Amino acid sequence: MQATFPHLAQHQEAQFYMMGQSQEVVESITGAETITPTMRGHWRATVNFVLKGEASTLQWQTFMAQMQGRIGTTLVPVHSRFRPKDRNGRPLPFAETANLSDAQTWEHFGLENTQFNRITLAAAAPLRATQLSLTLFDTTGIRPGQFFSIGERLYRVQSHWQPSAGVRRVMIEPPLRAAAGVGTPLEVARPVCRMRMVSETEGLFDQTMAVRPRVSVNFREAI
Repeated sequence: MQATFPHLAQHQEAQFYMMGQSQEVVESITGAETITPTMRGHWRATVNFVLKGEASTLQWQTFMAQMQGRIGTTLVPVHSRFRPKDRNGRPLPFAETANLSDAQTWEHFGLENTQFNRITLAAAAPLRATQLSLTLFDTTGIRPGQFFSIGERLYRVQSHWQPSAGVRRVMIEPPLRAAAGVGTPLEVARPVCRMRMVSETEGLFDQTMAVRPRVSVNFREAI
């Protein structure tokens, strides 16, 4: 099942990292280590939220019901510091959904903001590609270490260079999960990653009224 991520949950901490990029280290009788790379690298995330008020708490419980433990998947928003900027050097907005001020919708929906294609692919990229050619629009570009997504898949820039005037190229991790054609947009303002919960007890919180609920969730990329 595809669950709608609860936009009212307030991010407090977020960590996104790659796992499974190599096999367990093998050590020889001399103590030398052999590290073997694999193709099973995937994203993991640990995210903490604070639930403020009735609407946020009920929305989170709805999300938990939709996820059904490890069965469901969702598009987890990727929070990070020092994200790309627009062409005027201003930080890009992260909020994707606007809530109704001082109101509550029974289905916990919000109003989605307009999407902009700030970066697109300048050339087609095959499955498992690690280099992308880019065309920039309303942005100064994407720098090494920054995140972006293509569709429902998350990537991170390893390096950036300009082989010629007007041509921008990046090396990324992990390799492309699917082939992408010319003009495919890169989401740099609000990247996401399709993920599922690591265990069936993720996202639980104290139901007493004495404290503001705080939840912690561990996610794994759904490949």
